[in-house]
Amino acid sequence: MRRILIIATIILLSIPSAIGKCLPKGVTIWGQVMQDGVPAKGIVVSDGTDVTFTDKKGFYYLKSAKHEGSVFVSIPSCAEVETVDGMPQFWQRLTEPAGTPERHDFTLRSVDNTNYTLIAISDLHLAGLFDDFIQFRQIFMPRFMEEYEKAKERGPVYCINGGDSTYDRYWYEYGFPIEEFPKALADCKFPVPMFHVMGNHDNNGGIAREGDIDFNAAERYRRTMGPTHYSFNLGVNHYVVLDNVVYLNSEGRIDTYEGITGKRDHEHYFTQEQLDWLVKDLATVKDKSAPLFVSFHVPTMRYKGGLTGNPIESRFIKSGADPGDLLREFTALFKDFREVHFISGHAHQNLPCKGADDTSKFPDIANIFEHNISGACGCWWQTHAHNGLSLGPDGAPAGFEVFPVNGSHVEWYFVSNDDGAGKQFRVFDMNSVREYYKNDYALRTMMKHYPGRQDYSKIEDNMLLINVWAWQSDWTLSVSENGVELPVEHRRSENPQFTLDYHLPKASWDDNGKNRWPAKYDKSLHANYFWAKASSPESTVTVKVTDSFGHEYTEVVERPKAFGKLMR
Repeated sequence: MRRILIIATIILLSIPSAIGKCLPKGVTIWGQVMQDGVPAKGIVVSDGTDVTFTDKKGFYYLKSAKHEGSVFVSIPSCAEVETVDGMPQFWQRLTEPAGTPERHDFTLRSVDNTNYTLIAISDLHLAGLFDDFIQFRQIFMPRFMEEYEKAKERGPVYCINGGDSTYDRYWYEYGFPIEEFPKALADCKFPVPMFHVMGNHDNNGGIAREGDIDFNAAERYRRTMGPTHYSFNLGVNHYVVLDNVVYLNSEGRIDTYEGITGKRDHEHYFTQEQLDWLVKDLATVKDKSAPLFVSFHVPTMRYKGGLTGNPIESRFIKSGADPGDLLREFTALFKDFREVHFISGHAHQNLPCKGADDTSKFPDIANIFEHNISGACGCWWQTHAHNGLSLGPDGAPAGFEVFPVNGSHVEWYFVSNDDGAGKQFRVFDMNSVREYYKNDYALRTMMKHYPGRQDYSKIEDNMLLINVWAWQSDWTLSVSENGVELPVEHRRSENPQFTLDYHLPKASWDDNGKNRWPAKYDKSLHANYFWAKASSPESTVTVKVTDSFGHEYTEVVERPKAFGKLMR
C-alpha cells in the first residue's frame, strides 16, 4: 500500500493539472510536449498571439485570451507529429471558456529531415463541378504520386497547400463547404503531411455582416483546417504560414445563391495581430543564415505586367493605405535573414519574382524570392472538362512546384498535371495556328466580337511562339534553325490553345443567350511568352531552356507542327 501511495504522489507532483493551484497565475492553456516518449525541452508553443517554450520537463504555459481558438506546437527540426489522412496533428482546438485553464499535450517523434522535399500546391478549388473530383483523383493525384515516389528515396516529403481548397460561393450552391476538404484528402489517401494556408475562397460568404467580418468568416476554416497563422520547422528551415486575405463581404450581391450574405470581396494585407505574432515567432529562429520559407495565399510582389525585367510592384491592397508602404513594412521583418522564399498562389499562374532584380523602391527584398505558383486546378478544372489540356488563365499548364532541399541548399522546379517535370515549355508553329484561326468558323466568329484580341489568322509567315511556364530572370532560352541561332523577343502574348480550350467555350457556350460574348474576354495577354521567326515553313527548330540550376530542357520541333486543343 505504501508503494502505491508513493507512486501516486510522484504522478501527482509531475502533473500540475492534478492540483489547479500549481499552475502559474493567469495561465489558461498549458500542457506537455513529449518526443519519443521523453519530455521535450525548448519546444515553441503558441496560441497565435503569444509564443512560449517548454521547460526541462516538457511543460508549457500560456496566459492566453484564447482569441484564435487553438494552440499549436511549432514542430522542431528533425521531428514530426502524427498525420491523419494528410492532416498533421500539430494543433488542437480550445474547448473551455476564455478564463478557464485547459490542458493540451503534443507528441513528437524524431525523424531525420535534414534533406527533404517540399511539394507546394495551391488553388485546388474542389466544389463538385466540372468533374473536378475525377480530375483531382485521375490527373492531379497520379502526377503528385509520381513526384512523391521519386522524392521519398532521398528523404521525407511534405506538402504546403497555398489556399483556396474550396470555393466560398460553392459552399452554398453545390454543398461543398470547407468541412468536406479533409474528407477528399482521406478519400484519396493523401500520402504526406499537408500544411494549409487560408485562401479568400476558404472564407464563409454566408456569415452575418456584423462585428469582425474577416475573423468570423474564417471560423469554420479554423475549426476544420487549423490556425490561420502558425509556424513549423523542416530540417534547418523555419516555415511560417500567414493569412493575407482580409475578407470584407461588403454589402451588396454579386451572386444570387441562397445563403450568401455579401459580395465575397476582400483586401490583401496582413493584420497587425498577425504581424505582432510574426515578430515573436521570428525571434525564436536562431540560425538566420538558413533559408526561411513564408507562405500565404495572395502574392505580395510582382514584376509590372508580370514580365521579367520590368520594375517590381507591390500587390498589397488595403483601403486608405499605400501598397508600397505595406510591402516595405512587411519585407523589413525579414532583412536579417540571408535567404527568404515566399510561396503564394491565388493568380493560378506561374509568376516567380526575384527581389534582387529590382530594389529601387523596396530595399529589403534583395534576399526574397517569391514563388507565385500555378493553380492545381488551372482554370477551375474547366479546360479539361472542355476536352482540352489542364490549363491555367495564362495558358500555361496547371500543376505544382517541387522544392528538393538539401540542408541549406534549395532548388525548385515546376510539374504540370499533363506533362510532368520533364517538360517546361510549349512551342507553337504559328503557321498551323494561323490556318486554324482562318478555317475554324467558331474562332472566326469569336474574333469578330473581340477586336482587342490577337487575331492569329493574320500572323506573318514562319513565326514560332514559345511559352516557358515558370520563366525566371536568370533562365536562358535559345532557338536554332539548322544550327543557326534565331533572335528571340520576350513579350506578353495570347496563348492560342487557351483561347480554344477556355475562352471560346466560355464566351460562346457557358454565357450563351443575352450574355453571349461578354466584354471581359476581349483581352488575354500574359507574360512568359517568346517569339522567333524561322526562314522556312518546313524547317526543324531546336528549342533549349536552361533553368537557374543548370538543368536543360530541349525539344526538337519538326515542322509543320499541327495545332489543336490537345497539342503538346
